[in-house]
Amino acid sequence: MKKKKVPIKTVISPSELRITVEKYVLYDEMSYCEAICEICKEKEIDPVDMSKIIKGPLKEKLEAEAMERNIIKRTTSYII
Repeated sequence: MKKKKVPIKTVISPSELRITVEKYVLYDEMSYCEAICEICKEKEIDPVDMSKIIKGPLKEKLEAEAMERNIIKRTTSYII
């Protein structure tokens, strides 16, 4: 018997994620990483799944924050 793929409805869209993260960063003074983790906790989303919808400016801001905190290596394209 062949299994059918069941479509999974996304709990949060990339644009909704970006707006929510920016609100946490601006009003609650969280880091981008903390804000994303908080949203994962609230919406009960696995962080691995969340990483699939982080794109564009939000991804760039998250990478810049990680570089500033020496979590990932700095790249030549990143300028302070």
